[in-house]
Amino acid sequence: MKHLSAWIPCLAGALLAAALAAPSMAQPPCDSLHLVTFTYATSGGYQYDFEALNPDATVSPAYTEWAFLGEGFMQGAAGDAATVTFPGAATYLACIRTFLTGGNLPGWCESVHCGLIEVPVDPACADLVAGFTISLQGDSIQFHDQSGAPAGFPIISRHWDFGDGTSSDAASPLHRYAGNGPYEACLTVSTGTCTATACNWIYTGPPDVPCEVLLQPSIEVLQYQHVIAAFDRSVTSGMSSSLSWDFGDGTTGTGNPVLHAYEWEGFYQVCGETKLWGPLTPDTCVASDCRMVDFWGTVGVAATGSGAALRAWPLPFTDRLSVAGTGPGASWQLLDLTGRIHLAGTAPATGTFTLAGGGLPAGIYLLRITGPQAVRTLRVVKAEGGG
Repeated sequence: MKHLSAWIPCLAGALLAAALAAPSMAQPPCDSLHLVTFTYATSGGYQYDFEALNPDATVSPAYTEWAFLGEGFMQGAAGDAATVTFPGAATYLACIRTFLTGGNLPGWCESVHCGLIEVPVDPACADLVAGFTISLQGDSIQFHDQSGAPAGFPIISRHWDFGDGTSSDAASPLHRYAGNGPYEACLTVSTGTCTATACNWIYTGPPDVPCEVLLQPSIEVLQYQHVIAAFDRSVTSGMSSSLSWDFGDGTTGTGNPVLHAYEWEGFYQVCGETKLWGPLTPDTCVASDCRMVDFWGTVGVAATGSGAALRAWPLPFTDRLSVAGTGPGASWQLLDLTGRIHLAGTAPATGTFTLAGGGLPAGIYLLRITGPQAVRTLRVVKAEGGG
């Protein structure tokens, strides 16, 4: 699971001083009338521009942050607008988190809105199409490249992945499989600036293949705050299949990918169940894959007098991060955007302690404090520098 934890950017002037001096607490969510959403448009290739939409001009965004997540991709930004360059064509989770005040609001409220962004193939590469056919040559299979390229941009390289752990860069390879399969064979072609891939399933054996061969369930879950995007990555060997989701909070869903927002804090098990049927199996195959997610109230700006303050400074930090207000008997962990623990320890019973984070890469981290009666979190930013 990839979990991009949000952070509270540094604020200027009096607001920054007040935020650091005041105790911290979880902010109540904004109602639907004050939900800050966003618009977006491409500015060429895989670069997209995002802009916040505030439905109520009488309230003021104190600060706004963005999160963009995909398979192997995470990026954050701050401000009313953000520009992001996605690594390629895929579906991404985009979220905006805004703290609002003013108008008829009794105090601060937190707005979180997420959406799925479908990034298509770069128009400059749209005319590059990969494809292939096969033919039997004795006990081997001949692969024939049928790819097409735009005029003036010929294909300069081909890479075949036969699905059995072997590959070839030949134009029209002849390959012999050691078993019956099924194997997912893929061809990737490149013009030097654009790439395209096509895959097909190959099976040479008798029917009645075991379910565990045809169906290998797999899901991916991206999380930002209380919102998740769940993706099905299951291997279905090209057969007919259906997918259903159980989000672990009493609700279910369908579709791929799918968005879900949790209402209450806690731990949840997200499961994707795949059913598969077709000519290679006499029965319907059923299998599931599950991931654990957790959601806890995030730390924001609080009113003075709300109790012991959990604070960290300076933000952003380079070499060392000072922490105060953890409480006696607390343990701490510093996690990165994927949930991996980089640093951990036990806080002193009283006073301030310091984390040596100079060797960490720049980015956004979650400082999690686990005490005898509660779990508290703080988002911190590591800047370039240190060592």
